[in-house]
Amino acid sequence: MTAPDAQAVVAALKAQAKVTPGGADALTQAEKALRRFVWFPEPRHFDVVTLWAAYTHLLTRCPDLPIAPRLGFFSGSPGSGKTRALEILSRLAANGQDVGSLSAAAMLRIIGAAATADEPGAHPVTLFPDELDRTYSANSAGNQDDLTIILNSGYKRGAVVVRAHKDKQQEVIRYPCFGPVAFAGLATARLPDALLTRTFVVHTKRARPEERPDSFLPVAHQDDLTNVRASLADWAAESALRISEPADMLALLLDERITAVTDGRDHEIWSCLFLTAVLAGGVWPERCLAAIEAAKEDTADRMDRSPSARLLTTLRRHYSSRPAEVWPVGISKEDIASTAIDLDPLTFERFDGREELRSADVADLLREHGLKQVRVRTAHGRSYGYRWSALRDAWERALPPLVETDEDDGPEDESGATVSLFR
Repeated sequence: MTAPDAQAVVAALKAQAKVTPGGADALTQAEKALRRFVWFPEPRHFDVVTLWAAYTHLLTRCPDLPIAPRLGFFSGSPGSGKTRALEILSRLAANGQDVGSLSAAAMLRIIGAAATADEPGAHPVTLFPDELDRTYSANSAGNQDDLTIILNSGYKRGAVVVRAHKDKQQEVIRYPCFGPVAFAGLATARLPDALLTRTFVVHTKRARPEERPDSFLPVAHQDDLTNVRASLADWAAESALRISEPADMLALLLDERITAVTDGRDHEIWSCLFLTAVLAGGVWPERCLAAIEAAKEDTADRMDRSPSARLLTTLRRHYSSRPAEVWPVGISKEDIASTAIDLDPLTFERFDGREELRSADVADLLREHGLKQVRVRTAHGRSYGYRWSALRDAWERALPPLVETDEDDGPEDESGATVSLFR
């Protein structure tokens, strides 16, 4: 073979060889595919969803990665792109299965079959159940307990669900339930709080005509998404070598950049995306950290809309700037109820769809934040209520920091400075 012929053969082989893109390129391809077929009202949600999809591929290559965060799409009305998001993601994620409605028994069988498969990279499987508002509705209380156990427990690697043997009652069967899950439903879904803390939540809206993405036709676009998924898989296989040692993996999961802005359950789920972003490189670590800060604001907004947090917020805004020396030790449940009705009538005048907030409701709401009623000295004598010190502790633990504005109208001392109840 002459030299020119040999060069031609080498060039042809290079052209046919699979080119593995860098991590940043692979994730950028995935993001472009998402943006082509899906529209989110918040651009940062593309960062979260892209990192989550890439992380599912790392899970198949890194048996020591301990967490499989959930991803949830919710909207106030149908036709907001939730199902389309699941459809596209199921073609980008590792071992994705677009299963529609899913029962607990079916989920265990699908996960179990993948866990026992001999093919490398076949486990864990990524499931995409839809219409969770039907499963978690006001009329289905108690009917979804098995599914909730799987969704909550399967968040950590090695988790199993124990069931009694159908024929041999003295024996038990342990079903593996670990694996990533992305689900969708209307905002009316009453998901358990414990599940929401394990979930990246994306609120979708109906796109305007000028915002609508391309229509997705599997016969025309399936190969494009398959190529993107293959790029993510190749990147994950190479990246897994970089964290094959537990110490290297822990160094990323416990990186000070992520531990400085998250803790507890938030750290568990966000450290997974941050590890993915660092392994990908490029702009992805910065985009991940920006998404964390934006998610904190969303969490504060959602908390402020829950009845118990609205009650705490109302009390803090009304009482936190009052002079300590003129107030008694605590406040009664009755005074809390009347204050809440006066200051936030939209929430508390017809509380829970009926009459106005009652003192018994106050006790139930504050119990959610660990507050127990005691006999205290109030402005009207001794009564059952809450100490200011206990309320302050609840404000600091459950509510975002209070931002002082020019509209704050707390009382002033003789020098004109606002004084605080808790100095």
